[in-house]
Amino acid sequence: MKFSFLLHNFYGVGGTNRAVLNLATALVEGGHEVEVASVLRRLDRTMFDVDERITVVPLVDTRPQQPDRSDPRHREPSTVVPESEELHLHYSRLTDERIVSYLESTDADVVVGTRPGLNLAVARHAPDHAVRVAQEHMTQDLIHEALKAEISRCYSRIDLAYTVTSADAAAFRSGNPVPDTQIKALPNSTPPSGLPPADGRSRIVVAAGRLDPIKRYDRLIAAFAKAAVDCPGWTLRIYGDGEQRNALAALIRELGVYDQVRLMGRRDEMSTEWVKGGIAAVSSERESFGMTIVEAMRLGLPVVSTDCPVGPREIIDDGEDGLLVPTDDFDAYAVALRRLMRDDDLRVRMGRVAVANSARFDPAHLAAEFARDCAEVLAARLGGAAPPRRTGRRVPRAGLARSVLARGGELLREPHLGRALADPVLRGIAGNDLARRASMGALVRLTRIRRARGTSTRLQAAIRRRVSLSADGPVADCLVLSDLGLQWSLDAATSGDASVVLSNRDSREVVQVALAPSADGLRAVGTLDAAALPEGRWNVFLAEGKRGRRRMRPHRLDSRVLTDVSIGGTAGERSGLRAHVPYRTTDGFLAVRSWVRAAHAEVRQIALDGEAVTIVFSWHGPGAPDGAVLRRRGDLPGSLSVPTVPATDGTLTMVVPLETLADLRLGRYEDWDVYLRHGQDEVRLGRIVDDVVDKKLIYRYPEIHLTQEIGLDLIEEDPDPKLRVSPYYTIDSELSFVVVDRP
Repeated sequence: MKFSFLLHNFYGVGGTNRAVLNLATALVEGGHEVEVASVLRRLDRTMFDVDERITVVPLVDTRPQQPDRSDPRHREPSTVVPESEELHLHYSRLTDERIVSYLESTDADVVVGTRPGLNLAVARHAPDHAVRVAQEHMTQDLIHEALKAEISRCYSRIDLAYTVTSADAAAFRSGNPVPDTQIKALPNSTPPSGLPPADGRSRIVVAAGRLDPIKRYDRLIAAFAKAAVDCPGWTLRIYGDGEQRNALAALIRELGVYDQVRLMGRRDEMSTEWVKGGIAAVSSERESFGMTIVEAMRLGLPVVSTDCPVGPREIIDDGEDGLLVPTDDFDAYAVALRRLMRDDDLRVRMGRVAVANSARFDPAHLAAEFARDCAEVLAARLGGAAPPRRTGRRVPRAGLARSVLARGGELLREPHLGRALADPVLRGIAGNDLARRASMGALVRLTRIRRARGTSTRLQAAIRRRVSLSADGPVADCLVLSDLGLQWSLDAATSGDASVVLSNRDSREVVQVALAPSADGLRAVGTLDAAALPEGRWNVFLAEGKRGRRRMRPHRLDSRVLTDVSIGGTAGERSGLRAHVPYRTTDGFLAVRSWVRAAHAEVRQIALDGEAVTIVFSWHGPGAPDGAVLRRRGDLPGSLSVPTVPATDGTLTMVVPLETLADLRLGRYEDWDVYLRHGQDEVRLGRIVDDVVDKKLIYRYPEIHLTQEIGLDLIEEDPDPKLRVSPYYTIDSELSFVVVDRP
């Protein structure tokens, strides 16, 4: 069968996009053909990696310089999508025309809407031959009453309506009954990540989702602060971006948990972050489903979740693979967190059960169920005849080879495509003379070409390579080994003489790692010894004989070993310290940040009390430090000596008096770097052994305000100076202080 999914904006991120992509990928794996129609396109490429067998068709392209962006119809209101639809203002007369045209002309056997307004369009305009499906990814209580009335009027043409939970399906049947429409529950699916699950030893609580008030991360932070009082060593990581970031950062400072709670930002790939955790946390007031719960469970994390309406209670078996707590009971949430934080055996047991129980959300199982439902409806419509089977595979080269160019809603197909293009360079591309004649400008004008049934794959692949190298370069997994070396893993299709090449951005030094087939022959694997990589920032390439070097893109970057606090050891255990952290660059490529220090002082904890900053650190080098010193950065000399005190656990402590530091200032804005004295040398204090590349963005410490007036002869004073002092990490992950006395 051929399935067509109609989405609002498939090029962005979001739970609906991810759920549809998981289902669509499983359907093509099952031998079906899948097309995704994105009403809007605002980016050059999708944020999620999409299987090349899935056709993506943008209906309205609003990227800069595209004709649709300035089309006057785009400023006229939509009549297809009701005003009561949450995203009504995103739609227009232009989207109406493209949606209706697409639905009326599709040859798909199954047409699937994915939000209420689009479901209504499917009900009204999808062809009679197709199975018409409505997916509801939001709960019934969030759908406007006026929109429910439209659903009641139009859903008689919908064959199957799916909610993501059984509770919501029941609410649909009772609160908004639709005659002749089957209403079923189809949970969102989550594929296996291919990573080994977490082992339960981690002391990290992980939460993920947009920073939105409905997620109640303020409640999670407060509950964690309460639970962590008698659970030393635990930290909370919250992944995601959103409007509440500043408010949550302020709450973290207010509660004094700035060294334990970290706002990590958004991650494109969360599987490698879940496995760093020991507990997953969900604190939402409501969830339509709870995909992050399933993701965490599939990777071996027990989940502490609020028992909010629908969602969590249908995923978590309370007391077996996680804990459910009343939505508004802050104390109960803290107690549940503490219970798992203090009981290692319970975490391990629940994590193993979570892996087993979450297997029911595998996409292959749910896609087979979905396809079976659709096939039954289609067979009944055809009078009992079996539905036609479509493989969705590439046709042989000798078969039909057609491409589609969407221009103003018109479809042009090969072989007419080449003749229709006036640009001789584009004709050259259509004629496969790619390497010599294709210009970037011409290729950009062709980026709207999308795969149709029997598409010319050489043309499509060449366009993707040239227009978006980051989307189609070689892809690698990278694992940080227990000895802090790196292991690379690539698809086995690489040539026999292939190798991974790391190039230092500053010195251009090169380190090469040979690749060899894995034991099962499915991957090409190379291992880099921890001692073989000097300090620096390294771009990662794949070198393949005559193909030369190509920048690699990351898939799974498993650096969980770096979150183990025991990796750094304690004072005197070893000489020097090193760490190698693989990461994704802002433009989507693979890189490594490495630190190699013959002697190093590693920060373990920082505490601020309003008058001083207490720093706990471990020493890695011969002998022991003779004390610490803060030095003013820049041309003006200045220093502040601070004693260091050893502790029984092998760490050392230093206390920086802030008023004394402020007394030494000579300017309105000064940076002070922290060193450890070691004989005739000075060693920088920093934090290098963890998985965070740019500490300055993640480790944020509050400012300490010093209000007393300090008389200075060398600078001009304000009548009411606003003196502020704060520790921070530099771009090289070394600890410094900033002293500011200007507003």
